[in-house]
Amino acid sequence: MSKDVSRRKFLKYMGATALTAGTLGTASKVIGQAKRPIPKDPIKIAAVSFLTGAAAAPFGIPGDNTYKMCADVINKEGGILGRKIDLQSKDEAGGVDAQVKLCRKLILEDKVDVVLGYISSASCLAILPLADELGGLIVAYDCGTHELMEGKTSPYEVPKFKLGFRSKAHLGIDNIALALYIKKYYPNIKKIAGINQDYAWGRDSWLIFETAMKKLMPQVQVVKTLWPPLGNTDFTAHISPLMGAEPDIVHSSLWGGDAVTFSKQALAMGYFKKIRMAYSRGEPYPQEVGKDYPEGQIICCAGTHYFLYPPHDKSPLNKWFVTEYHKRYGKYPTYPCYHAYQAIYAYKYAVEKAAKAVGGWPTAEEISKAMTGLTFPTPSGTLTIREDHNGIEDCLVGITKLTPKYPFPILDKMEVFPAAQVNAPVGIKTVDWINSWK
Repeated sequence: MSKDVSRRKFLKYMGATALTAGTLGTASKVIGQAKRPIPKDPIKIAAVSFLTGAAAAPFGIPGDNTYKMCADVINKEGGILGRKIDLQSKDEAGGVDAQVKLCRKLILEDKVDVVLGYISSASCLAILPLADELGGLIVAYDCGTHELMEGKTSPYEVPKFKLGFRSKAHLGIDNIALALYIKKYYPNIKKIAGINQDYAWGRDSWLIFETAMKKLMPQVQVVKTLWPPLGNTDFTAHISPLMGAEPDIVHSSLWGGDAVTFSKQALAMGYFKKIRMAYSRGEPYPQEVGKDYPEGQIICCAGTHYFLYPPHDKSPLNKWFVTEYHKRYGKYPTYPCYHAYQAIYAYKYAVEKAAKAVGGWPTAEEISKAMTGLTFPTPSGTLTIREDHNGIEDCLVGITKLTPKYPFPILDKMEVFPAAQVNAPVGIKTVDWINSWK
């Protein structure tokens, strides 16, 4: 497809206008019939990701690059209701207290229109409650803990936050899909183990995976669980006991620099000659490590976020996204890139939908109402944000395999598990839902 074909034509081809209930392309209608004025100043969007530290290269920078790419495309197409985006990239490094302080400044002092951000589950658990407290719209784009919206009680309040959203599914889909995949492709395994970071993300990931495995394959024995600290730089003391336990499959939610470090050290110790890994969010790491990344590892894509899926002949939008990202940054987009796309376009489509309803520029509360139940096209397929303010998604799992076409292993034996199979229903905690399976 020629380079002068715009993204707008891709969306038109895909029927995006129908998917978003007529919310796209409404700027001229709203402005022409405005009951309220449309501000002329730019829209201030704060995009918060890890821009320094071990999580920057595989996660934060790709996400931030995508925000920049999407903002550039949206601005070239006229902005949102005629308003250009002023994108402000912010670093998520520094810890939770630093992020709470930054978020307060962004909303109260800098007067940003929306905060899109956060990779760390710990950051999200502290930040999202600020949306209602400060009266500012916050869309979590990557953090995965199911506790963010579900909390500690069951049934839980829906929605938990009036102005807080997550434009993607939580970690339930990753770990349930892994368990379903293992049951289908490795039905005769007897022993599993886990290595997960010792904080909310790692603990929650293992909880969901272990719960699902006990329901799906009750004969399987857990022989070892290890909890390295976040930011660990030496995994040799963990790799040796895992090898000694001789599990058939080891579950891991390691991410960022931790996942890259673990992979390289495990390769050097001959770990992958004996053990198969099942990574709940391992999709970026074959590209990060390169051709030395081991074949035969089970990889989940945190949804259907993969540069080769949906196939480009079936998804012009994914073809455009992969081509444009690779042209700009020299790499293929990974799942944080897809998550960033979902966040910024969720905001764009919700603003347009709300503006059409109210006849002018909407308030944060009106945008929140429009975002609740919103369905829109993404490079990964159609995304819906439910009434609990969580996105729901299908989930892709595959096995790494080297091919001559790419300088890193790609996924083979890809299996897509539909959203209804991996997302707990609204109002039911994920663990309770898994335990209810017959």
